[in-house]
Amino acid sequence: MPDDLFIMTRFPDFNKSCFDIKEYNRTFEMNNVIIRASSKHVEYGKHWGPLSIKCVMKGAEHYECNGRSYNVDTDSYLIFNDGQHYSSYIFSDSETESFTVNFSPVFVQRVLQSRGDDFEDEQEKKSFEFIEKLYRHDHIVSPLLRRLYEKSVTKNPDTELIDETYQILLESLLFQQAQLKGEIKRIKARKYSTQVELYKRLNYAKDFIHSCYMHEITLNKLASVACLNSMYFLREFKKYFTVTPHQYVMQRRLEAAKKLLETTTSSIAEICYAVGYRDVTSFNKLFRKNFLVTPGAYRSCVADPSRSVGGFLHK
Repeated sequence: MPDDLFIMTRFPDFNKSCFDIKEYNRTFEMNNVIIRASSKHVEYGKHWGPLSIKCVMKGAEHYECNGRSYNVDTDSYLIFNDGQHYSSYIFSDSETESFTVNFSPVFVQRVLQSRGDDFEDEQEKKSFEFIEKLYRHDHIVSPLLRRLYEKSVTKNPDTELIDETYQILLESLLFQQAQLKGEIKRIKARKYSTQVELYKRLNYAKDFIHSCYMHEITLNKLASVACLNSMYFLREFKKYFTVTPHQYVMQRRLEAAKKLLETTTSSIAEICYAVGYRDVTSFNKLFRKNFLVTPGAYRSCVADPSRSVGGFLHK
């Protein structure tokens, strides 16, 4: 295995008496590191990390960073910048397969230097930061993550191919960040730097909803996560996402309920409580209002797609 690539197939044990956190961090400072490990229960306190992409192949992993919450599941991946400090945990009845791609600072600078024309000046190149948020799996980054995963699980990994894929992946991340400028410029502000900052803060709140929808979520809590005044936050959130934070919470809960109806045998009541509602009757009415079918009928249609209930046909 070359010096600049390291593959970890087990989660490290920070609690071991002989564990050396400085030596552990040095591994990430000097190498590109892939962590591919599975667990039902693992927990890490706040620690340093390099530029990384967090994803899972099965289950879900939760991250906490500066008062923000991110629940990474099979539909999403998370980007953290070099030097970020965060904690993480997996608590599950079944195995979660975690997959993280870490980029060494030296490797990142080498790729940034090779793409000099993409930056206005040398300082921007040196201080470049990615937007830290949950990303839905896409056709730009996700296929490369899948390729790295497949290459890393083989008995004798082709390290040259992995190194090549690493570079293509980082370049694809840079392309993705350039594409985000269109989203950022939808925010009404005079300076681009202000647009970027508000975009980040609104997404902190959106990701909190995505990750913590099963708990009680108040407007004040979301405003606090976004580090904004509650009234200003409410106005800007609705302006950008076209729905209020309360409506976004409701949408997230109902989408989660649909997925549980499709993938589990849990009762309607159990699903109602799992997504954050406490009254089954109200949950049934809300589900029908939004999807034109009751939860029970939806599950029946999932089991038998040829059935149509009340004009609803599952595809």
